Amino acid sequence: MRTPDFVFVGHPRSGSGLVDGWLDGHPDLWMAQKELHYFGSDLRYDHPPRTLEQYLRAFADAPASAARVGEASTWTLCSEVAAAELAAFRPELSVIASLREPVSWLASLHSHLVFSANEDIDRFEDAIAAVPDRAAGRRVPPLCAPPIAVTYTRLVRYAAQIERLYAALGRDRVHVVILDDVKHDPAGQYRSILRFLGVREDFPGFDQVLAGTARSRNSNRAVRSRRVRDWIKQPAQQRVLRRLDPAPPGVELALRAIRRANIKYVPRDPIDPALERRLRAELRPEVERLEELLGRSLTGWK
Repeated sequence: MRTPDFVFVGHPRSGSGLVDGWLDGHPDLWMAQKELHYFGSDLRYDHPPRTLEQYLRAFADAPASAARVGEASTWTLCSEVAAAELAAFRPELSVIASLREPVSWLASLHSHLVFSANEDIDRFEDAIAAVPDRAAGRRVPPLCAPPIAVTYTRLVRYAAQIERLYAALGRDRVHVVILDDVKHDPAGQYRSILRFLGVREDFPGFDQVLAGTARSRNSNRAVRSRRVRDWIKQPAQQRVLRRLDPAPPGVELALRAIRRANIKYVPRDPIDPALERRLRAELRPEVERLEELLGRSLTGWK
């Protein structure tokens, strides 16, 4: 059986869907189901957690002809133990991480968490104010996965997250993607990822794969019915959707169809300017640490 030799570790809402589509569309790469969440045991993403047998089963169909085999689990980068777990699983593993300007990321993340029933505070300003309580384990929505998702400003310690990967795997095995670069030069960024993975940069259908889909471009979503959303969010349905529990034929497809039918696309509310200024000032030292670590300017983030 093939096992993964590269993983995409997030963040969510940072171009992860687009990059996963790029990887999945390459003829020499094979990608497992997105969001397996085996690594990062401290995140408590699944209850009970996915076993190694369940994880490896996701790669049962990977063909011997694939040059590289991988998977994408977007919350892994926020874990404090995932880097060590990845290295223990396969020391020569290659890792791709995506990062987004932190203030816009937190606003987008909050909107997505409300949409997906991981967040029960509708206003971004109020959710930011609740971070100290949530970091202490209070007021965390009971079905939030992972529970740290609502500790917003604690999630943007980007430098520490990348440093853990460097320490566990080595700099040459970690490729950092910045969403700003993806927006400004998608073809160049796609080719850079392919060079990192050591596969061909030109292939038939390159432009179609590069174009991606509307969903992969972080369109802001809301739900038509919160009751339907909350039912889909229940553990029994979630374990079927994540292919952790067996289900009668057609049940998983029906759940996915119901979830899709409940989606509508809406503009995201703008961030309050005063809150944006405060967050930029608060997060500036983190951005400067990342600039030093990556050896590049991120002036627009400050």
